[in-house]
Amino acid sequence: MGLILGAIGVIVTVAVTVSKALALAGLAVQGLKVIGNSIASIAKALGIIKPERDVEEIGDRAFQAEEKGMTPDKYSSYEAWVKDIEKDDWGYDPEKNKDMDSQKKVLKGVEVSTAVTVERFPGLPIQEFFSLAVKNPEFFTVERMDEIGKLAGADSDAFGKVVNYVTGSAKDHTTVDMASDILMDIERTIDPSVSENVAYDKVAGYKGMK
Repeated sequence: MGLILGAIGVIVTVAVTVSKALALAGLAVQGLKVIGNSIASIAKALGIIKPERDVEEIGDRAFQAEEKGMTPDKYSSYEAWVKDIEKDDWGYDPEKNKDMDSQKKVLKGVEVSTAVTVERFPGLPIQEFFSLAVKNPEFFTVERMDEIGKLAGADSDAFGKVVNYVTGSAKDHTTVDMASDILMDIERTIDPSVSENVAYDKVAGYKGMK
């Protein structure tokens, strides 16, 4: 149990750090929601969070669950906790926190979504990923992140390669080429009318975004 609690502690610490970084970036609630829903799409693709769930509701559910004593440290994993608070049989009330500041709930949703992603993919440069999200919101569209989320659910290695590509962590040519090919496919899935040359130029611009 001690090892489990330690792992959960590390996960939550990373998630809280990311949430605070986003808050300090001065993003408006709508901008936070875009980024929050982007990372939540990964957890949705993995079947951890329900597809219809908005990042603000994810945060609200977490707040209410913790108030009822349903805290992560009582579970075998962070994922197990998230799956439990996703259920509708423990008394979640969508009206209870309707007057709570939206930013607070969104940041909590970001924290939860990030933590469960870090737990599943511990090697990801998640802080760099979010730093890029703040500076490059045009990359983190719902459509693109949905496709990246599907990729995470189907092939964790490929997902890691893409994250390392856009954060600039990927150095070897094989990984870079594989990630580039994956992102090319994603671009043409999002917009089939895009030519191969235009898609290539877009993907080249994503490499090591700053």
